[in-house]
Amino acid sequence: MENLLEEQPKVVQEFQKIISSNMLSHAYLIDSASSQIRQQMAIWLAQSQFCDNLKDGAPDQTCQKCQTIALGDNPDVLEVKTDKQSVGVDDIKSFKKEVSMTATQGKRRILIIDEAEKMTNAASNNLLKTIEEPEGNLMIILLADSAKQLLPTIQSRVQIFHLSNKSNEDEIASLVNAGFKNDQAQKALKVTDIKYLANIDGDKYQSLISGIMNWLKEVNKQKINSFVDIQTDIMPLVENKDQQHLVFDMLNQIFSDILSIRYNLGKSTLTAEDILNNKSIQKVISMSDDLFTAEQMWKSNVSFQAILEDLSLKFVD
Repeated sequence: MENLLEEQPKVVQEFQKIISSNMLSHAYLIDSASSQIRQQMAIWLAQSQFCDNLKDGAPDQTCQKCQTIALGDNPDVLEVKTDKQSVGVDDIKSFKKEVSMTATQGKRRILIIDEAEKMTNAASNNLLKTIEEPEGNLMIILLADSAKQLLPTIQSRVQIFHLSNKSNEDEIASLVNAGFKNDQAQKALKVTDIKYLANIDGDKYQSLISGIMNWLKEVNKQKINSFVDIQTDIMPLVENKDQQHLVFDMLNQIFSDILSIRYNLGKSTLTAEDILNNKSIQKVISMSDDLFTAEQMWKSNVSFQAILEDLSLKFVD
């Protein structure tokens, strides 16, 4: 937390000006960077509303109120996190009911929704009503990988702050301690969020990339039985939902790399080889669209293996 100003100086200084001018809005969307940095930014912003020693719009982060918020013990600051693949309308209604109660530690209540991109359309629309007509002195802070993952109606009614994607040295160090090579860790953090790299070492990470590459090479050869590679090369390496999410992020990066190679747009991240060279640009874009749809189905709790096998048939077609 103490390195937030160093890592995100532009956003922190902008918020300091807003807070000092008493111009803080009731709804913010913070995206980019890593989930850890986004969460730290939200906590810093919440602390600014309770700190006993606010100076130049910045909380001291050491007073009792600041420490209580950092520990998640302030009843007026509700942090919403979920292990589910989606956040439904009933979840949002429950969160809203909790924050509608009278503040006990200060003059306002704060609702922080992590992974806001997980909200279903119904959940987003329900939250939208509160954003449009906030009750009491409520501040809503939405955290997401990308603002584009949220409904346009949400985006248009909140103030959006994009964090810097500069590599977090602490996150790189944690991956190196888990068996990643330094350059491998830096690339991995360009592909996915640190939270999806938990319980995986550098060797397994590389094996997963190789498995996905082999599968796509078989797809490139128009082999109808390429779905077998999913069973043999990918599924044995995928142990939980975080690693399933990692596979989707890897696939998205590979398609992005291939398009970069085709259009000479610069360095790629996971592959320097056009492993889909038998596919036209239009087909690669179509495959990318199919992948997006597949990921949405996965978020709706459709079987991960079944989704990849269905993609095999669509990719070969």
